[in-house]
Amino acid sequence: MLGMPVYQIMAEMPQSELMGWGNYFRRRPYGWREDQRTAVLLQAHGYKGKPEDVFSSLKQLKEGIPAEIKALPKGKFLEMMLEAKGGDDSNWKPPWMSK
Repeated sequence: MLGMPVYQIMAEMPQSELMGWGNYFRRRPYGWREDQRTAVLLQAHGYKGKPEDVFSSLKQLKEGIPAEIKALPKGKFLEMMLEAKGGDDSNWKPPWMSK
């Protein structure tokens, strides 16, 4: 992602800069620019929907969801498992459902 091998990053990059890159990628998911360009092309070809409905990275940017939360398991199947009768009794809920 940074255009450098890991050993070079570890040897040459100060920790503060590496932490800065980590913060950047939490706010801006990898590949969001490509998704934005593709969304513009789709709209030019007549797509009427919202770009964030097609690209999760753009939805993440619009909603301000940190990347580490966005990467957690989600979806209809997970919801069905959590609501299953006699299912797991641990009371665990994904962060976005526990609010």
